[in-house]
Order: sequence, then structure tokens, then C-alpha cells
Amino acid sequence: MAVSGDETSGQLLLQLLERRAGRRSYYCDSGYTSSNHSRQTSFDTSGALGGELPGALPMDPLSVPAPPPPFDMAAVASSLPSLPGHPGLVRARADTSTGGPGGRMSPSVYNHKEVLSGGWAGRMSPSVYNHKLLAVSQGRSSPAYHDLGYHTLVARSAAASPWAELGYPGGAPANSARCPRDSPRPQLPEPPSSAELIMAFKGKRAHKSAPFDRVSDELILHIFSYLSTNELCYCARVCRRWYFLVWEPQLWTSITLTGETTGADRALRQIVKLLCRDNPGTLCHTVERVELNGCARLTDRGLSLLARRCPELRHLELRGCSQVGDQAVMDIVSHCPNLQHLDLTGCHRVRCLDLSQAGADHRLNLQYLDLTDCHNLTDDSLRVIARHCPQLQHLYMRRCEQLTDAGIRHVPSLCPGLREFSISDCSRVTDFSLRELARLGPTLRYLSVAKCDRVSDAGVAQVARSCYKLRYLNVRGCEAVSDAALELVARCCQRLRALDIGKCDVTDHGLKVLAQHCPNLKKLSVKSCEMISDAGVKYVAYYCRGLQQLNIQDSPVTLEGYRTVKKYCKRCIIEHTNPGFF
Repeated sequence: MAVSGDETSGQLLLQLLERRAGRRSYYCDSGYTSSNHSRQTSFDTSGALGGELPGALPMDPLSVPAPPPPFDMAAVASSLPSLPGHPGLVRARADTSTGGPGGRMSPSVYNHKEVLSGGWAGRMSPSVYNHKLLAVSQGRSSPAYHDLGYHTLVARSAAASPWAELGYPGGAPANSARCPRDSPRPQLPEPPSSAELIMAFKGKRAHKSAPFDRVSDELILHIFSYLSTNELCYCARVCRRWYFLVWEPQLWTSITLTGETTGADRALRQIVKLLCRDNPGTLCHTVERVELNGCARLTDRGLSLLARRCPELRHLELRGCSQVGDQAVMDIVSHCPNLQHLDLTGCHRVRCLDLSQAGADHRLNLQYLDLTDCHNLTDDSLRVIARHCPQLQHLYMRRCEQLTDAGIRHVPSLCPGLREFSISDCSRVTDFSLRELARLGPTLRYLSVAKCDRVSDAGVAQVARSCYKLRYLNVRGCEAVSDAALELVARCCQRLRALDIGKCDVTDHGLKVLAQHCPNLKKLSVKSCEMISDAGVKYVAYYCRGLQQLNIQDSPVTLEGYRTVKKYCKRCIIEHTNPGFF
């Protein structure tokens, strides 16, 4: 059949357009950018088209036929039924079942559908071929992919849209350009609990169980019972559980606060408030011991609060609380009937324990009272104290310069059970006071009259005869005491354990008698005794083998006496001022 030249030229033009359309579809479907396309345009046309075809003009590009499609879309759809639903495969299966054209056309071919009727209808995008078939051939599921040529497609009707076939009659979803069609939908995590939301809002991490959480509350309370007040306050800041355990009343039998800058009033108020948090306004019956030594900011207000809220108080120490006065002390002794130990050392404003408001016959259970450095204490104050504290066993009034024999004479008669008594540095005390103290008899075990210049051998001898169970005697600085009183003390008080005769008028003879009659002596001070020598020290070292402390400062004892003491008294600590001793 003869073919005209016009028809031949038309056929060649159609073939050239098909080849160009196929090449463009390859670049578009493969996701090549303009830069990639520019690099690909430099290859040989004959090589890219698979070589020269027979019957074509070698130099005429219009004579080169179009290459065959890589594969048949319908065949791929029928042979891979389990392949995920790519729009091209879905359309190919539909066309196969209805007898229509096989598979989805390339975007470029689709655009030129009217020109290329019946040409490239079965060709699939190379990106789909490279990603999907390769994944299936390796025996693993296909990863999430994007058809990079999908954005080149023009909008089609809802009936022809692949999303309509996948169950989206209204068209593609809003996020279809971001999320692949066949990728699984992400699963939302479980909503957090209320506790987690609260912890996240507060900026804290969720509590994780620790091995210490397994310890019972009883055991923790037992451990906390060995901690001090400051340590308990630190533990209360660890966690909520420790906070409630720390403020259990059973742990607060003792309260200790120290330091000049400590706000003792506020601290006591907060402690009492927390201990009575279950029943506000009640009393703290567990507090029995309070030590507020050195709290210079403690006032009568804080101490009165303690007295009202802690009626079972038995032990109270207020050393160095210079702002405490008579009113606070009166509140303490009147509201705490079981108080047995009261230390007011350095409380200069305290004058007396006046209980006239509580009644003249009111008696206290005080057994220990320390009024050292209470310079305003007078004889009348001492008489009132002795009358209201008949059970006193320990009474210390060091450096109370206003005391005289008139006040001390009431002590033995009103406090017959007194065991320890100290009036050191009370320069107005004489031998008359020692005669009155001798009435205590064997009950007195401790007596200190150091630096009482008016005390002489007569007063010491009277005490030695009556108080034969004396264990401690301090007559340091009483220069009127000599060997006569020392010999009487050695013969009458053979249970003596500690003796201070520093700066007294004693000699080696007195030391010899003392060592022979008091072999159990543990402490001896002969400081500034200018009339003793190595001989007296040797007697002491030989007879008192259990001597533990010896003071020979400012005395004429030489190295020989020092070595003798070291030889016989192995555990003795020697205080001296001679740098040649070794």
C-alpha cells in the first residue's frame, strides 16, 4: 500500500514526540531536578535509546522508533497482589478487571493523552519500580516512600482520583503531600495520669522507688532518735515522708539550740507548733530536756512559751542567756513542777527564784541549780531559794560576790541533802560559813572554797572532822591554809580523790602525810606552792600509784622529781612550766 510523504512525515513526528515524552516522564517520575536533568542531557541519543533500530535512517532522529516500556503495569499488578496500594497499581488492577487501559500513565504522557493515543499507557514511574519492586524482591516490607513525581500531576476529577478508590471520596486529605498513603498511622501515646501531670507542672520528676522506701517507719524513727535537733531539721527537708516522721512527738524528748545568732524565740514557737499540729493549743508532754546554751537572743517571752507548753520539762540549761530575767525563771519553776535540773550560768539579770505568787509553802523538785556568775544574787535570794528547794543536792554559786556568811548559813538547815557545794571566788565568805557547812556531815562530798581569802585552817579542820566522806576539796588560793589543816584532811578524809592546794602554805611534810593516808588520790594540784620540793613529790609518786593528774606549775620541782613521777605513775599527766622536762 502506497504511503504518501505527508503521512510518513506525520508518523515520524508522532514517534519523536513519544520518545521525548517518554524521556521527560522518566526524569519527572524519577524525581530528577533541573540540575540532574541538565547533567543527563549530555548522553548520546543513540545509546540512550538502546542503539540504532533496523530500517531507520542513521542520522535522522525522526527515524528512530520509541523504546518499549520497561514492564507492563497490568502484569505487575496481577503478579504482585500483596503489594501496598500504590495509586498506579490500584488503577492497573481496576483496568485489568474492566478491560480498560493497563495502569497509570506517566504525568507527561497523561498531559499529552490527546496527542499520543494508544502509546505509553502501560508505563510505570521508575521511582515506583526502583523502590517497591526492589523491596519486595529482598523479602522485607517496603519502607515509607514518596512518589517524587506526584506533584507534577494535574488535578483530575473525583471519579478518576486514586484517593476516591482508597476510600476518600472528597479527594486527597490535607496532609497527603507529607504522609505516604500506605504508611501506618502513628499511634498516640497513652494520656498521662494526674500525678504525672502534677509533677510535670511543678517541674519535678516522678518519684522512683528506692531501697530505703522499704524500711518501716518504726525503724526510721529509731534511727532518727539518735540525731540532734539541727540534724532532725535537716532530715525534715528531704522528702514528705521524712517530714512527717521527723515531727513525731516521740523524737522530741530533747531540744538543743546553740549560737549567739540563733532566733531562739521563733525556733521554740515553731517547734511547739509543729509538735502540736494535730491538736493545736495542746501541751507537749514529750519534751523533757531543753538546752539553749549561748542563745543570746533568747528572751523571757520565748522561755515563758516553753514553760506553758512543756509542763513535763525536767532538764533546762540556759548558760549564757544574758537577756533572761526573773519573770521567765519564775514561769519555768511554777509551770514545770517536775523540773530537776536548772542551769542559769551567766544569766546576769536573774536575782532570785521568788515564788511568793505561788504560795509560801510551794516546794520545787529541783536537785541541781547552777547560779554561777549571777552577780546580782544576794543573801535574801539565797535564803528564798533554799526554802523553796529543799531537795537540792548540787548548788553552785561561783563568783557571786554579794554573798556573805548570813546567806550561806541557811543552806545546811534548809537543804540537808546537799552533796556538792561551791562558793569559789566569793571573797566575803569566812570560816563561819565552813562551820555551818560542816553540819551537813557525811552527806557533803564536794566542796570548793577557792580564792576565799578569809578561809583558814580552822574552817577546813571543822569540815574535815564532820565531812569524812569528802571526795573533792578545793582550797586553792587560801593562803592561810597550812600543813596543820592538810594533815587533818588526810587523816579524816581517806576517801579523798581530788585535792587542790595551789598557792597554799604547805610543805613536803604535809605531802608525805597526805600520800600515806590517801593512797587512792587521783588528782593533785600544788601549783605555785613555793615550799615543796622533789622530796614531797617523790612521796606522792611512791604511795599514790594510781595518780592520773599532777599540776606542778610554778613550783621548785626539778627534772628528778618529774622522772620519779613518770616512773611510778605510768598514766599520770603532769602539768608543768619547765621547758627542760621531757
